[in-house]
Amino acid sequence: MPPAPFNFERSLGFLLNDISRLARREFDRRVRRFGLTRAQWLFLFHLARQPGCTQTDLAESLQIGKISVGRQAERLIKAGWIERRDHAVDGRAYHLYLTARAERIVARLTAVAVQLREDYLQGISLSRREALINDLVRIKNNLIGLEANARPRL
Repeated sequence: MPPAPFNFERSLGFLLNDISRLARREFDRRVRRFGLTRAQWLFLFHLARQPGCTQTDLAESLQIGKISVGRQAERLIKAGWIERRDHAVDGRAYHLYLTARAERIVARLTAVAVQLREDYLQGISLSRREALINDLVRIKNNLIGLEANARPRL
């Protein structure tokens, strides 16, 4: 008897990818009125999460090239969303920070994200939501552990 066909609709990886894509698309729709592109709001969210990071740190976090981060940073600096401050030790490096204007927009974007989360978790009890988050954190930590164990040891 041939094996049962793979059910992509019940595959964790495909489900996570689909949920992420659909949530981003809906978030984009809801924040269009703010006049920011997805690349810009992602940049601002990541910088809010890591204030004072370097462009290299941000490139790693966003999983994009340093040159792309540098170009985006230049545009956001000119638009008054972020600022660069000199690195205390390395004169070639900068720390990036949100401006007060960007902090206000990040707060508004966060409010939209909170409402969106409430909307897509509708019908799931608080205890099941907490269990889901705990399970996803466990999966994330397992993957981090797998990556750490796969690194060559010196």
